[in-house]
Amino acid sequence: MYDFLKYGTIAMYIDELGRDHIIDLMSVDYYIAQGRYTVKVEGLENFFQESGTVHCYIAPKDAPSFNSHADPVDVRIKCLEGIKTLVVDGKPVELYPGESVFIPKGTLHQATNRYDSVMLSIGNE
Repeated sequence: MYDFLKYGTIAMYIDELGRDHIIDLMSVDYYIAQGRYTVKVEGLENFFQESGTVHCYIAPKDAPSFNSHADPVDVRIKCLEGIKTLVVDGKPVELYPGESVFIPKGTLHQATNRYDSVMLSIGNE
């Protein structure tokens, strides 16, 4: 479905309780096609030529996501497709393709997935 996902090192889906479950990289397209879960692929730093960590999230509308959390590093969320909806520090955020938001380390945030989206989470230590 998204050719760059094959360059990831680990994949998972996020269940209704916000827990992640490791899946085989070869089954990522299957989980995406189901349209039920957010699928996360980690280890895409080399493909996107970033110095930090790069994770891709493919989220269908209303798919579960992680509960509100704060990361120990600064994170930039970049929307590739669709509309990525989040709550960052208590404020709603909508990102359209090509747009991004910077989330300082320690800032509470959560994806709300009001629409289908594909986005990157780029962490800088």
